[in-house]
Amino acid sequence: MSNFLYIAKQPIYGKDEHIFGYELYYRQDDQEMTLPDKRLATASVLVNILNQMGLHTLVGSAKAFINIDAKILLTDIIYTIPKDRFVLELNEDIQINQKEYECVKALHDEGYSFALDNVSFDEDHIRNITKILPHVDYVKFDTINSDFELLKEKVSMFDGKKLMAQKIESIFVLSAYKELGFDFFQGYHLAKPELIKKNRIDPHHLGVIRLFNLLQGSVSMHEICTEFEQHNEIVLQLLQFVNSGGFNFETTPKSICDVLEFIGKKPLMQWLMLIVYAKSGRTGDEDLNPSSILVQNRIDLMLGILRRMKKDDEELIMQARFVALLSLLETVFEMPLPIILAQLDVEDVIKHAILDKEGDLGKLYALVLALETSDQEKSERLLLAYGLEIESTWHILEEHLGHPGKIVH
Repeated sequence: MSNFLYIAKQPIYGKDEHIFGYELYYRQDDQEMTLPDKRLATASVLVNILNQMGLHTLVGSAKAFINIDAKILLTDIIYTIPKDRFVLELNEDIQINQKEYECVKALHDEGYSFALDNVSFDEDHIRNITKILPHVDYVKFDTINSDFELLKEKVSMFDGKKLMAQKIESIFVLSAYKELGFDFFQGYHLAKPELIKKNRIDPHHLGVIRLFNLLQGSVSMHEICTEFEQHNEIVLQLLQFVNSGGFNFETTPKSICDVLEFIGKKPLMQWLMLIVYAKSGRTGDEDLNPSSILVQNRIDLMLGILRRMKKDDEELIMQARFVALLSLLETVFEMPLPIILAQLDVEDVIKHAILDKEGDLGKLYALVLALETSDQEKSERLLLAYGLEIESTWHILEEHLGHPGKIVH
């Protein structure tokens, strides 16, 4: 499996040529564009957007358009999609039976937005989409395959909907559709799709399944939190998902457990199911991601130092683990750490520890950074400040990182 993930995005412009949204496309790599299983492609796009790249990084404040089919529509993972940020495009070949209709209606009533993709005036197609039209916000036409004269004659049947023209490949086509009253425009004449590439962080498949099974049972959130803490890749994806989803925490989270408690069991199960659908987990233990290794090393160092200091305060230990995970987000998700922390709305003691190295947590974090970078002078100074012997550094590094030789002498 590649250590990189890919996604393509193409802007959608309004009449005044501002970017209204982006259509997001699945890419398996920098060449391959499609998967035979549309459910897998959609789930992979969602995992890449919400868990790994980050919605804000990809589209800013614009709308995100993604293609879905009946397999995705009728699963609980649809509820992992932030309804105020996405538009769900229904494939032109989706069959709207009673179950699909009821699902679209219920989701639309809850605030989800829908678009009809590649609409035509074929009788069977019109018969298929007519029932759900009241619950659709956008209607998309392929300018290459549409009969423009027929469109002028029949477009009034979509009055009240936002009309979108895709595959705009010349100024003449753009002008014609503007004159017809279309609202949004997309195509090579305006902008080609942009391929985005990013480091991949995949959770182990068995870890995802274990967590899913735990959530289905009657175990306490404390036990679930303990299990989550064994899977750093999953926690990293969860933090990015929280960031992408725009969660509004009632109180600022102090730990991963606080995040899990706020989200709740059912949404966590839906989110894990999204990862399962995307097959983003790995079944073996080979090829651990470097970022995942760094996360675990940093956690081990922080907890090892606390043990040496005989600090067994449970809250401090949980906060130290949270600091270690959050501190890697900047590298993992390629966003400035102050912006990430502001969006996650973490507790001030955590924020000041990471950004300013303040307080006991901040000093601990500073010591770990010094040890990681082999900064001997700073390591010795911080160790003495903690009342630890210089020689204890070797024992910590040997125990948790397996270094063959002393880094700090």
